[in-house]
Amino acid sequence: MYLAVSEWAISAALFRCPSPKEQKPVYYVSRALADVETRYSKMELTALALRSAAQKLRPYFQAHPVIVLTDQPLRSILHKPDLTGRMLQWAIELSEFGIEFQPRLSKKGQVMADFVLEYSRRPNQHHESSEQEWWTLRVDGASRSSGSGVGLVLQSPTGEHLEQAIRLGFSASNNEAEYEAILSGLDLALALSVSKLRIYSDSQLVVRHIQKEYEAKDSRMARYLAKVRSTLQQFTEWTIEKIKRADNRHADALAGIAASSLSKKPFYCPYHVQANPSVAENSTCNTIEATKRIIKNGRMILQNISGQALYPKI
Repeated sequence: MYLAVSEWAISAALFRCPSPKEQKPVYYVSRALADVETRYSKMELTALALRSAAQKLRPYFQAHPVIVLTDQPLRSILHKPDLTGRMLQWAIELSEFGIEFQPRLSKKGQVMADFVLEYSRRPNQHHESSEQEWWTLRVDGASRSSGSGVGLVLQSPTGEHLEQAIRLGFSASNNEAEYEAILSGLDLALALSVSKLRIYSDSQLVVRHIQKEYEAKDSRMARYLAKVRSTLQQFTEWTIEKIKRADNRHADALAGIAASSLSKKPFYCPYHVQANPSVAENSTCNTIEATKRIIKNGRMILQNISGQALYPKI
């Protein structure tokens, strides 16, 4: 059996081998990926292709030994003792069959599997959405002794950034703060009429909840998860990915500011870059144009201290 995967579909081609050098096609299976499946890794998609083939061709798998020729280390992955989530479930389902994994050497069968995959495109696959339509949201939540807060950075397709630091006026655990950060970010994106959104968070628990890899056992976490999933339905397309904390420093800093603030009222903190030391020779007074970012009528406005509104192109 040969397996093939892509960003939109999976396929498998089953061959009968009357002799070591002869392969005759028996059956092929193929299907488009569901929305959540498009976010699987290549390894997970390969395992999913094998599982789907085993379900569809169950009589063949039960009656004959099946050799899977693949360039992926499926055998070692499916036999790992620390498997969790869907991969564990698939490993259990496949364990009842006599499946052997071997390196893929022949290209004959793989060509057929790839051919089947090519003609399994979704109707709109030839009209892929432009990268220029996607917004990016990075979020983080912080829970400290001084309070809790969230930080988020929303980036437009053309590079404009909108930052928010929100102090939570109630007691929240770190996981609850992470969920509040995502919900605040989603609300902000919807206010700007965003339809396609990529979400990045350094919380493994929250990301795996949303990806349906972890189960939300705590009742409060379950309510947060349901709220997030309900809100995500308002977007045309979305993805969520777990990133390292080092790659989320901007949102982390904003969350830290919000959680550490002693003030319970909104405040504006102008940010500027001072090019030269204040005691430098022949220094001139730095002219600082403080800006603050606000949302008005669903648009991002940069407003300087003189009150003049500057509308960036979004």
